[in-house]
Amino acid sequence: MREVGCLIPRSSSRNDYSYELCKTPFPLALSRDELSVADKLLKLLSQQSDECLYRDFRDFLEQLSWVADTVDMAQETEEPELQIFPDLQKRREQMQNYRRYCQEAFLLKIQYGHEGLKDVVYLEPHEVWEHENRLFLHGYDSQSQKQISLDIDQIEQLRQMPSKNRRMLTRTSVVFALYGRLASSYRLYPNEKVVYRSAEELHVKTVVADTQGLLSRLMKYGDSCQVLAPESFRQTMRSHIQQLLSTL
Repeated sequence: MREVGCLIPRSSSRNDYSYELCKTPFPLALSRDELSVADKLLKLLSQQSDECLYRDFRDFLEQLSWVADTVDMAQETEEPELQIFPDLQKRREQMQNYRRYCQEAFLLKIQYGHEGLKDVVYLEPHEVWEHENRLFLHGYDSQSQKQISLDIDQIEQLRQMPSKNRRMLTRTSVVFALYGRLASSYRLYPNEKVVYRSAEELHVKTVVADTQGLLSRLMKYGDSCQVLAPESFRQTMRSHIQQLLSTL
């Protein structure tokens, strides 16, 4: 890294034998074709089942956007300054704004439109999470007294109310097993860890607030997946499967 221009001091007692990156060596000058290919690849990955691969690539592009030299490229093409990956920047701003709502912990009055219907929801916000390239706001519905997740893209209006959250977010610890090829190729999601591994079997433990989202994902794995604990979540999945079979 020193050879390409990074100013990294030598390790010594004066810097507590640590290293610090003092400056970036050069801005990245990317062509429009290169940016277009990266954006198309991101959209392609967002449609695949391996969400971790998509998330890793998206995070890489976010870091890339911080150091890419877009001004010079815009001057060369005599066009307005190119905004790198606007969808990523919009998503990052949304996450920051809604996480701030969660931190401030005021009750939210939300005008919500979903499947052609409009409704007013009074939500105690707790966290923002992402699923299949969409952002969701998770919290307690003060009217139904249940945990719900709202698609942020479907939120039409939002206003903070003077009252604070009254409930704490409850999380559920779930352990599930994966078998066969899925066990050998599975990529861990955030907050997941492996608790057992063999040639044909993988046990994963996770802690989630939105059990419905986890249920939907595990259902996609079919007979290659089995919920091991807790018993309440096993029963929830069993009931869900029975309900689906009854509609056939």
